[in-house]
Amino acid sequence: MMSLSTEYCKEKTEGRDGVALAQQRRLIWGFLVWSTLLTIGVAASITVQIIHGAPAQVQSQKTGNISVHQNVTIAKAPPNSLVTFEPNCDDREKVAKLSWETNLPSFIEGKDQLEIKEDGQYFIYLQVTLESGEPQQKYTVTVYDSNVVILKGHINELTLSTGLIGKGTSLNKGSTLSVHCTPKAKIQNSATETYLGVIKL
Repeated sequence: MMSLSTEYCKEKTEGRDGVALAQQRRLIWGFLVWSTLLTIGVAASITVQIIHGAPAQVQSQKTGNISVHQNVTIAKAPPNSLVTFEPNCDDREKVAKLSWETNLPSFIEGKDQLEIKEDGQYFIYLQVTLESGEPQQKYTVTVYDSNVVILKGHINELTLSTGLIGKGTSLNKGSTLSVHCTPKAKIQNSATETYLGVIKL
């Protein structure tokens, strides 16, 4: 079996092959820098549009546990158009259906089932985090509009959280939202780890 000499390897690296390799490395680094800048720009743009209420068209994408669906228009939101819910559960008990509490009920009220008080377009976002003592297996967190699935997130063996998931949808007066975890699990009841928000667009 022959081995390549040091001189031969040096020649190839410094010759035409070495130039091509260096050029490929520069292109890869350029691509990485460019895609990082684009990602930061998109994130900043979405943040500014949500904060200032400017119109934005959200494209369909799915990355890991984050799922945002097509044709969601974030328009200028009227005053009191955001309701946030904190978990209302004992982190020592396993639950299948999450209970919530809020200090500012307006267009949506309730605890186990959240009732919509007005017809309209809504953006619903959610994060559910399990207690660290939970056995690591696959969990599914689902938001239902009555019996229809409108949002679903997964917690796998490597993470204890769904991450932030959200969706824009049309809801009717009298619709009820509920959040379920399958199988039952101990839910982290800190408002920074588990929360639900509803924005009326």
